[in-house]
Amino acid sequence: MLTFRSLTDVAQAQLPPKHRRAVTRAVRSLLDAYGDDYDPDDCGFVVLVTEKTTDADALELMGRPWAETRLEGAMLDKETGCFLSCWLANNQYGLTLVVPDENWLDPAFRALLVEELGGTDVY
Repeated sequence: MLTFRSLTDVAQAQLPPKHRRAVTRAVRSLLDAYGDDYDPDDCGFVVLVTEKTTDADALELMGRPWAETRLEGAMLDKETGCFLSCWLANNQYGLTLVVPDENWLDPAFRALLVEELGGTDVY
């Protein structure tokens, strides 16, 4: 799991081009939404789920495993091959999740994301 609180964080990460594009868009959306008031500690930040991400990461961030996360919708960016979703802790703090639709993705977590898309497979 990688976290991004600024465009500088994205620039410094060694991400594949499609993941970089998805994460950059997500960070820019937060910056556009909050403007000068953006404080990642108060507002939340972007999380990129990677092959090394575990349920322990989800427990630390959200208090439950990935497949049991209460998501606020999801979409699939077919250009980047990444699911984009959001987990909200309250009316201000949330995490933007960037989840590559890769073979290593936990099938139960993928099923949750697909369910958020309306319950039909995305391809």
